[in-house]
Amino acid sequence: MTQETAEYKIKEAAKDVFMVKGMAGARMQEIADKAGINKALLHYYYRSKELLFKAVFEGIIKAFIPKMLQLFTSDLPLEAKVYQMADKYVDFLSEHREMPLFILTELRRGPLKLIQALNIGGLIDLSVIQRQIDEEVAKGNIRPITAPQFMLNFVSMMVFPFAAGHMFTGIFGVSEEEFQKIMEARRTEVPKFIMNALRP
Repeated sequence: MTQETAEYKIKEAAKDVFMVKGMAGARMQEIADKAGINKALLHYYYRSKELLFKAVFEGIIKAFIPKMLQLFTSDLPLEAKVYQMADKYVDFLSEHREMPLFILTELRRGPLKLIQALNIGGLIDLSVIQRQIDEEVAKGNIRPITAPQFMLNFVSMMVFPFAAGHMFTGIFGVSEEEFQKIMEARRTEVPKFIMNALRP
C-alpha cells in the first residue's frame, strides 16, 4: 500500500467515524479497523486523534471555503451571487450529509475548539456583501438588512434541512429519493424566497 493510498483510506475512515461519533466518541482503533490497517500504522501517519481530526476536516472545509470566498469577492450582482451560493451549498451538503449535525454537536462541546481546529475563523469577509446590499437599498430594489442577518437567513435555510433530514423524512414519510429532489429544489427556492422577502 502506497503512502498516498494509506492516507486516503485513513482520512475516509476517520471522516465516517468522526461524523457519527464526534471527536470525543471516536476511537483510533475503530478508525484503523475501518481503514483496514493496524493501529500502529495509523499512529505512524497521525500521532493523535486530534491531529487526524484536524487533517480530515481541514481538507473538507478548505475544499469548500475557497469557492465561497471567490464568490463573496466577485463582481456578480447580489441576486446572481445568492443563487450561485445556494448551488455550492447544495453540492457541498449533498456530498457531506452528516456535516451539519456533526458541526452542531462539536460546537456544543466546545464552540471555539472546532473553529480554531479547522482554522476557519475570520476567513470570510462580509464587507463585499454589505456593500452590495447597501447599493441595492440605495437603488430602491431591496429593504435594508445587515450582512450578518442576510447571511444568517441564507445559511440557516440552506443548512437546517440537511441537519434535520432524518427527522423530516421520518415525520412526513418522505422517501430518500423524494428528500433528494426537495434538496435539489433548494438551489432556487432559497434564493427566490430570500430576495422576494427583501423586496420593498
